[in-house]
Amino acid sequence: MKKLLAAAALSLTLALPAHAGIYDDMLVAIKRGSAPDVTEILKRGLDPNIVDREGYTLLMLAVRDGNEEIVDVLLAAKANPNARNAHGDTALRLAAFRGSLPMVERLVKARALVNMPGWAPLIYAAFNGHAEVVRYLLEHGAEVNAQADNGYTALIAAARGGHEEVVELLLKRRADPNLKSDKGETAMDFALRGNDTRIFERLRAFGGVSGQALGTTPPAR
Repeated sequence: MKKLLAAAALSLTLALPAHAGIYDDMLVAIKRGSAPDVTEILKRGLDPNIVDREGYTLLMLAVRDGNEEIVDVLLAAKANPNARNAHGDTALRLAAFRGSLPMVERLVKARALVNMPGWAPLIYAAFNGHAEVVRYLLEHGAEVNAQADNGYTALIAAARGGHEEVVELLLKRRADPNLKSDKGETAMDFALRGNDTRIFERLRAFGGVSGQALGTTPPAR
């Protein structure tokens, strides 16, 4: 998650210097939130899938800035919703982390991948407690027990953040409370660490136990 926040703060550097002028115009248009200007600049021949040196696409920038109209324009221009930046993030991951349900809906309808290796959009949404986004992703095929590189599941992320509504939602969708992080911790361990008795009790009601009780073997990859 730190990588995501750090990457979002980076200044943009154009990967293709030959298009610097028109690209700069596009950045200004996106920053201003002007969908008509974005449309006009695309007509001037700018590739909607151009990226900066961090791999950020125009679509990612529009999602990050929360501009739904510009997202619509870019998707209509065939912007790739599944492009990844240098940190492995897609537009859908960024939208899920931000908690923007309208953005998530647009991207999923444009065939953005709901499931992917590593930090799935569902885990990003759960990490920040975005219950409506979590619900939508589950309804559209998100794997409830998908694990990130460090073994985190959406349930672990939600328990870590104290997001009771998301924990309840995931448990009712058959999230496994006993999957472990690479440090051998289950969702219950995070609830215990945060002294969150309500989440602890809900996890226990669904068969959750501490990772210590299960042993410390890291989860299978």
